[in-house]
Parts: sequence; structure tokens; C-alpha cells
Amino acid sequence: MTILAALLLAVAQPAAAEVPSDTGIDAFEPQGFTTRFTVEIAAPITEVFEAATGDVTGWWDHSFWPNPAEMVIEPRFDGRFYERFEAGSDNGTLHARVIFVRAPHQLRLHGPLGLSGRAFDLVTSWSLAEIDAGEATAFTVELHMAGEVDAELAGIVRSVWVHFIDDRLRPWVEADCHLTPDVPCSAFADQP
Repeated sequence: MTILAALLLAVAQPAAAEVPSDTGIDAFEPQGFTTRFTVEIAAPITEVFEAATGDVTGWWDHSFWPNPAEMVIEPRFDGRFYERFEAGSDNGTLHARVIFVRAPHQLRLHGPLGLSGRAFDLVTSWSLAEIDAGEATAFTVELHMAGEVDAELAGIVRSVWVHFIDDRLRPWVEADCHLTPDVPCSAFADQP
């Protein structure tokens, strides 16, 4: 084996971190997962994209603050997905950054969303496609996650995204609640 081959082998297989048990430091094994799902929404693609971005407080039901003043996905490159805790306040959280947008077909977010505080990296990609002669939209979500995450947490992240798109966004749009966002949505009348 040449010296170069030995160096490449050593770089390709880093040694596991060993941390003395009395340091108060816990090591974790970084892992990565991907998942993908598609939800059909009975509305035109432009309408779905517009309802899924901008002010999302009507359909997005997970937040750091009870009843946040704003939950906004800015549909432009380098836009933000942020939560403002109280109106007029600078307190809040940045859930993710928009790193790619081609409205109304694609949007990509980079950020930890609700997992802020973990050594966790998440790229969330939306792909929207017209179906049923433009009367409906196939909304595909692809998640790429890495870091302080195991298979159980990856499954939770997937199920929460399925909830957002299938249980919240789809009925929000199909009940036309996006057209009157200041009125309680009839699709969520039986939910607390």
C-alpha cells in the first residue's frame, strides 16, 4: 500500500470519538436520513403555492410561542421562515432559510425548524406539479436530515411534515380558508 493510499484510507474512516466519562460531555453518533411523500390537493398549483407560503399561521399548527403574532415563509431566495412571538417585537425564532425557489413549482428550506437547539441539519424540498388538467396539485415533500438524529426522530420529522401538508394545508386550501385567513377555518372546526 502506498503512503497516499494509506492516508486516503485513514481520512475516509475517521476514528470514533472517545470522551472520558468524567468530563460531562456526551458523544453522539451523527446519522442521516431521507424521506419523501406526496399529497394531492384539489386546487390549482398557483393557489396551493400561495397558500403554502407567506403568512402560514392559518394552517401551520406547531410553534415555539403560544399564539405567535406571525408565522411567515417568505417565498423568495434568501427569504426566511420565521415566527414572531408578539406583534411589534423583535423576539422570535428563525425556523429556516429559503435557499431555492422557482414559484409555483419548487421551494427549498434549510434549517432545523422545530429542532432548534440540536446539532441537526435539515433540508426540506417542496415540488408542486399540476395534475387533473391543472385542477389539482401533487405536493411532494422531500426531507434530508443529518446530525444528532436517529431513526425514531427521523420518523417523527416525517410524520410531522405529513401532518402539515395532508392534515393542515390540504384541508385549509380545499375548504377555501386561504381566501379568508382572518376567519376561523371550517376544516379545523372539530380540532382544539
